[in-house]
Amino acid sequence: MANYSEFFIADHHQAVARAKARQGGKSPAIDVPVLPTPGLSDFEIEVLGEYAVKKVHARGVASELSLVDIELDNLFAVPDALLEVFAELDGLEDQEEVSELAAEWAAAEEMESTPAVTEPLVRALAAMSVAAVKAAEDNAKMSLFFYSAE
Repeated sequence: MANYSEFFIADHHQAVARAKARQGGKSPAIDVPVLPTPGLSDFEIEVLGEYAVKKVHARGVASELSLVDIELDNLFAVPDALLEVFAELDGLEDQEEVSELAAEWAAAEEMESTPAVTEPLVRALAAMSVAAVKAAEDNAKMSLFFYSAE
């Protein structure tokens, strides 16, 4: 489990600058939309991605995050297809499915959590993913990033 992690919406340049500031122990100078996560690792997010892909029946969508920069092994981009999957969770007709997803994720052997923690996080990630999709429609350089540090 990571000591600190977060999702944020930014362009590549902003994402790299934010990650470098975090690595240096500084507060990032660029203000971007941020979703702090409870010390989750990229692997735990990929596990969530696997469950989310199944939940929205998005066959063939990979749940792996993309490394952004070889020198920043703790900064990842959420691939567009996976971003769409996370955004789709926000619009599910039966929101009980989001609760089920959060419970499945919390129960995964890779996780050390409870649905009380994972459900608000999944819902916030779904809402942030919708915002990231909209940001990318307005500016193709914008994306959703994940930063995780030990």
